[in-house]
Amino acid sequence: MTDEKVPQVIMDPKDFEKLKKRLYELEKKVENTNAELFQLAGKKVGRDIGILYGLVIGIILSYILPTLVKIIEILSLKVTVVKP
Repeated sequence: MTDEKVPQVIMDPKDFEKLKKRLYELEKKVENTNAELFQLAGKKVGRDIGILYGLVIGIILSYILPTLVKIIEILSLKVTVVKP
């Protein structure tokens, strides 16, 4: 194998600082874009979970509610005493 040397570049420090600043700004834009994508994905997952919870609660209530209504009707019956 041959020895490969790392290329060296001589650059003006002011240009180097400008380049670093530009790279930092680009990195911030990419980071913000990724954050927005993850936020949208989180909203979609949250919406789907909310729909699922709503369906489950609706199904449970559709079975329990008629029974509760019957129990309330039984408890609210007035007992009348008839005197002979």
